[in-house]
Amino acid sequence: MQIKGISNNPLFVQPSKNLKAEATPNSPKDRIEISSEARDLAKLDLSSERLEEIRSKISGGFYDTDEVLAKVAEKISKDIVK
Repeated sequence: MQIKGISNNPLFVQPSKNLKAEATPNSPKDRIEISSEARDLAKLDLSSERLEEIRSKISGGFYDTDEVLAKVAEKISKDIVK
């Protein structure tokens, strides 16, 4: 059995090592869109006291109560229905 090298395959083309892609004036550019809701959220400034209050509520299990979970579920279901 004789095995021929890759260079014998007419479908295989060696890539040129010196070719560089040049940007054309019409080439697509990356872009980002930020919603107005995201802009509003970015403006919120939480004080260190408020953050500490939230952390203590989380560690104390405040958000695991049935009352809080019911409110969260209600708001989620309202958002889904919209």
